[in-house]
Amino acid sequence: MRDLYQILGVERTATPDEIKKAYRKLAMKFHPDRTDNDPKKSEKFKEITAAFDVLGDPGKRKLYDEFGELATRPGFDPEQARQYAQAREATGGGFNWSQAQGSGVHSTDDFLKFIFGDLFGGGRGGGGGFGTDFGTGFGTGPGFGSPFGSAGAAGASPRDLQQELSLDFLQAVRGDQVEIRLRYQDRCPACGGRGGRRNSGACATCGGQGTQIIDRTLKVRIPPGAEDGRKLRIRHQGAAAGPGGSPGDLVLTIRVAPHPYFTRRDRDILVTVPITLEKALAGARLKLETPLGKSIRLTVPPGSGPGAQLRVPGHGVQGSGCEPPGDFIITLKIQLPARITPERMEAARLLSEDVALELPGQMQYVD
Repeated sequence: MRDLYQILGVERTATPDEIKKAYRKLAMKFHPDRTDNDPKKSEKFKEITAAFDVLGDPGKRKLYDEFGELATRPGFDPEQARQYAQAREATGGGFNWSQAQGSGVHSTDDFLKFIFGDLFGGGRGGGGGFGTDFGTGFGTGPGFGSPFGSAGAAGASPRDLQQELSLDFLQAVRGDQVEIRLRYQDRCPACGGRGGRRNSGACATCGGQGTQIIDRTLKVRIPPGAEDGRKLRIRHQGAAAGPGGSPGDLVLTIRVAPHPYFTRRDRDILVTVPITLEKALAGARLKLETPLGKSIRLTVPPGSGPGAQLRVPGHGVQGSGCEPPGDFIITLKIQLPARITPERMEAARLLSEDVALELPGQMQYVD
């Protein structure tokens, strides 16, 4: 992973104005509109934009300077990262974050799970050097949760809650903060699950049952680009634990509703736009809103054929850290009239006179 300062060509001591100036100079040089959409230069532009997204933000830059590339990953928790470093130092082994960038440390389960948690599914990990259940994360959407009731999938805790969460397409693409409604049977907080106290009768809150229905809401932030079927884990937001124990986690399964027009391919967002033959031949101006909510105008070049594409760089799914963002890609589809008349057939014949068809292989049209 290249250093972000090197990508922008500035020193680590550069001022915000120097960083902004360097970004603008490189963006002008490598912008797809100025490079005829050269693939290599378009990737360079995305890399520059991703670097500026971090270094151009004082908060993100501060974390990057402290933790390096790790701070750019989704779900990174700086406080837990500092706790991890302190725990390593407490064992007498010493620790610094430049060492943490090496593959040897990255491969250990305890390190990743302590700082990031099980963000994208999987269970609680063993094999951690400290014997601790490391986990943190994020979640989405409204709905109702329920305990697993048993260990369930490998590594799952019986105190975990699981819930399906419905997002609309653009909400998943952009990321958002939403409220989750939780309703589940849990240990009675008044009596601690005992049902009452010795010589004092049944608990008035739960009627001696030891459990009661819990209703609560939780605000969470959706990471940009959440995909259908992904599992996100929120640490310590599950069912309560007994004395000395830790609460379970909330495990969320994302369900993304399809969009009537947009589809997704990796980090690119695709849409097909109909166009008349006249506008395709003469050229046109198209006003639209990108998936990121920006209103723009695009030029349809004269003579655009079926399947011609217009590309808006950086307006697809946003990348994490140094990953480049995706693009918004508009594919033109020439719409033919539903009713064929002799006049239209004659117009079609005239338009076809100078068209040279290059068919593949031994294919040919026959009368």
